[in-house]
Formats: sequence, C-alpha cells, structure tokens
Amino acid sequence: MPTTSDDVQRLLAEPEGQHLEFKIGNAEPRVIAQNITAFANSGGGTIVFGVREDKPAPDRLIGIDEARFTRAMRRAMQMVTPAPSVTTEVVNVDDKSFGVVKVEPLPGSFVQAAGQAFFREGERNSRATTERIMRSLPVQPKDPEVLKEVQGLAEAFASQASVIQELREAQGWKAQIPLILINGIIGAIFGVLVTMLLT
Repeated sequence: MPTTSDDVQRLLAEPEGQHLEFKIGNAEPRVIAQNITAFANSGGGTIVFGVREDKPAPDRLIGIDEARFTRAMRRAMQMVTPAPSVTTEVVNVDDKSFGVVKVEPLPGSFVQAAGQAFFREGERNSRATTERIMRSLPVQPKDPEVLKEVQGLAEAFASQASVIQELREAQGWKAQIPLILINGIIGAIFGVLVTMLLT
C-alpha cells in the first residue's frame, strides 16, 4: 500500500526510535546502507529522508532532491548483502518531497553493509559485537562444542568489522573495495556456517 502524505505527517510527528529514523536528504550512501542493515537485523523499520535532526519543527522539514536521493539509494543498496526487502517512495508533503524507505527484517540472515553489520538499539545504530551477534541468532546452540564454534565465528566477524572501519578511516574508499568484497564473502560464509551448525 503506497505511503500517503498523511502517513508521512504522522511519522514526522513521532520521535526517532527502534523502528524510525530521520535523515537529511543528502545522506551518504554508506550511511544509508548502515541504517538499512541496522533495521534489517533488528526487526525492520522506516527511514524518512528530508528531515534535519538538529532543527525544531517546522525548520527541520527541508525535503529532498529526488534525483540525488534515488542515486544515493541505488548506491547504498549495492553495498548491502544479502539484500532485505526495501520499499523506496518519494512522497510530497506541503510542496516538499520526502524519501520514505521501509526496511523489512530478514530472518535467518545477517545483513551487512560493505562488510560491516549494524543493529538498531533504540534510536541509534551500533556496530555488531560478538555478544549482539550471538543474541540475534534464531536458535542458541545447546551443544557446548557447537556453541564454542559459533562464538568463534561471531568474534571473527565482529573483529573484521572493526578492521574495516579502521581501514576506511585511514584510506580512500576506492583502495578499500577489494578488502570489502573479501569481507563480504567472509560474512556470507559466516551466515552459511552458522545455519549449518544450528541445524
């Protein structure tokens, strides 16, 4: 069912929280991808673009440039693996356009953005830790040996995310592409191994 201007106005009246995030219209694709993974890994949610978080209403409602928003979303989705179900709409409210992105949860998968995974914790996104990864598993291993193996995999994945962040801060984006691809593959393997160990 399409999002209406009334739906957007209702969202704009709510505070940010576990299932709602506001972003300015020119958010970087990397930031968008991180938000998508956080919601997909934490029960789903909605991101409304075209809102300045640092201003009170009505000054915070700035709208988006639709073409720029569409390009940023396309680039963001290229970073996200495996891809959750995401609905993207542009809705006009009072002569301004807002981007509305609805992210569905992806049960049984561990969604990442360029080799990193995020979770939604209240109104913030947090990078995956070993403990958070373990809590997100659909089934907790009963066998101590399997539990130890899964914890080792979760720890390896969480530490790779930290390494990627350090490299991102130290280097240019293009120099990191091969590493991100490798780590994306590692993350996919992690998901398969955990699934095999738990079944």
